[in-house]
Amino acid sequence: MTEVSKDMLREAFQKGKIERIEDEITYIRFKDGFKGIERGTVIVSDGVKTIPAYPHIKRIFTLENGLKRNIKSEHIYAEEKIDGYNARLAKIDGKIYGFSRGGFLDAFVTEKAREMRLENFFKQYPNYIVCGEMIGNTPHTQPTDKFDVKLLVFDIWDGSGFLGCEERYRIVKKYGLEGVPALGKFLATDYAGLGKTILALNKGKKEGMVMKSPDRNEAIKYVTAYSDIEDIAGASDRFFDMPIGFFHQRVLRSAMFINDFGIDREAYGKMLGLAWYRGLESSIKNIKNQKEISEEFGIFIKDEKVWKDVLKHSNKEVRVEEVYRKQEKGKTRIRFRRIYRNTTKILTSYLNGKAIED
Repeated sequence: MTEVSKDMLREAFQKGKIERIEDEITYIRFKDGFKGIERGTVIVSDGVKTIPAYPHIKRIFTLENGLKRNIKSEHIYAEEKIDGYNARLAKIDGKIYGFSRGGFLDAFVTEKAREMRLENFFKQYPNYIVCGEMIGNTPHTQPTDKFDVKLLVFDIWDGSGFLGCEERYRIVKKYGLEGVPALGKFLATDYAGLGKTILALNKGKKEGMVMKSPDRNEAIKYVTAYSDIEDIAGASDRFFDMPIGFFHQRVLRSAMFINDFGIDREAYGKMLGLAWYRGLESSIKNIKNQKEISEEFGIFIKDEKVWKDVLKHSNKEVRVEEVYRKQEKGKTRIRFRRIYRNTTKILTSYLNGKAIED
């Protein structure tokens, strides 16, 4: 990571690339990339501690050629890709804090992280940063009755780089943390073995896998056709609130996956068509019944400021509405919905007879 000097911070501030935020702690957030520093990088304790942005991992569209072109290592470790809420955890001035991918201090992640078994880990490694996916009853993932939240660790930053895979596995196990599911160590040229693995993930309705070199200096991701089509099904109900590239990418990726493995094109074509119609038809019915297009989430929190933080960082194009709240064992369970204004407005106008030129 590029070293951040005081002169660089001064220049970044003058150019509007960073902002100073007063919260539970005071920190500097890079809101744009600048001179090798990625958006989402955080600097705390008057520059003593830097929490680097989590890098975007490149995606491949075809397994064999993607590996040949992007992985130079002889071996790779494959890990299940989890569709969750990306978080970074750090110990600052004796307390654990959580940050969102965009570099904001996240009150929800912070509260949940302090309830997890992380104290022994940070006592031994106070300068390390834990990177993981938070799943379950979060403000951004589908709620569940099976558990509240889980943090699945996929990387650990030691101050100069990410730990190698085997070292991370050892530490995660030693300190009772939970890691993303490890799928095994492979020769980087074992296309058949890796192909069987991704097909098993596809059959098991999983998102995909991330493949990393043993030293973690190389990493790529590859997702399943099932995941791509399910993403479309899950988002087509809010069609006009999604960037069109969201759908384009997933149609392309699913087509290339099907071509890669010669799987049933007719069956997946039917799945893709239903994925589009399932959400859109549901939204049309809701509009006819004078209901807004929305999606529900649930959180279980101790501190009311967590809810205020969720509202503060919500997309301004989406209205958040509390559905209900209930006190349970000294905590508050809040059910809320995000109302997608654009899709609601546009579908309503079409159903009311609006004509457009195309």
